[in-house]
Amino acid sequence: MPAYPWLAKNKLDASDIVARTATLRTVGVPYTDAMIANVKADLLAQIDPDSKAAAELVKRYPKAKVAKFDGRPGADPSELDAVIAYLQILGQMVDFASFDASGPNLR
Repeated sequence: MPAYPWLAKNKLDASDIVARTATLRTVGVPYTDAMIANVKADLLAQIDPDSKAAAELVKRYPKAKVAKFDGRPGADPSELDAVIAYLQILGQMVDFASFDASGPNLR
């Protein structure tokens, strides 16, 4: 697998994460209003393990991973932080009880 060294160098741009998340909901991803409202804070909290926001994130999502993923404490979040956080959380924050054979139950 290629190293993708630019991911560690590129600063994370989360300026449009709320709009992107809302768009994903329109195509069927079962995000709630609360998830969309908190998405930017939650994204940044995942990589700031000692913050109040990180504690609140883990309270809402007990399986969430919270760490400085690229090993650069104090540095601005990088695209590498985002990729690693994403890969580590895949499938961990989904309420599978709300799914059945026909797909998500979006009551």
